[in-house]
Amino acid sequence: MTNLYLQEITSELKLALTKKNHPLKFCVLGTIDSENTPQLRIIGLRKFTDDFNFTLYTDRRSAKVSQITKNPKVSLLFYHPVKKLQIKIEGIANVIKDCGLLKEQWLKINEKAKRDYTTMFAPGSKINSPEEITYLKEKNFFSSIEIKAETIEYLKLKETSHFKVQFHKDINGWVSEFLVP
Repeated sequence: MTNLYLQEITSELKLALTKKNHPLKFCVLGTIDSENTPQLRIIGLRKFTDDFNFTLYTDRRSAKVSQITKNPKVSLLFYHPVKKLQIKIEGIANVIKDCGLLKEQWLKINEKAKRDYTTMFAPGSKINSPEEITYLKEKNFFSSIEIKAETIEYLKLKETSHFKVQFHKDINGWVSEFLVP
């Protein structure tokens, strides 16, 4: 029975990649910084596979890259406001170093979006005004992050009673258990 919820998650995440303005296109990525403080940010989902691997794009100079390098445990949080569905993923992140794969991903990004990875200064750098942002023409700092899910939580908010099921991966695949919401 719980496989239906895993199938629903898979279906919604695949829709997020193809349907314009789908609410699961963006999620919250949680990492831990060098002072053990949780850091959260909204990030776009770029790829999702049936075995619950997620791909996100970033600037390789961003804080999240160094945070993941030091501590690869991350969380993703998705929310669908119409369906009142929350999906929480806990997994292990890996910053992609394969130049061939990065080039392949880079070529799929539209020209306007590529600008996000070509700023002269790293994300989070202090500037005096937004007009100081300079984009480089011949250089980019594009990178990607792959996250392999280890735990998945499905939370359905209902008027009468909420519903929660958790999945974790073992050698036989996904194992589920119901949780008090």
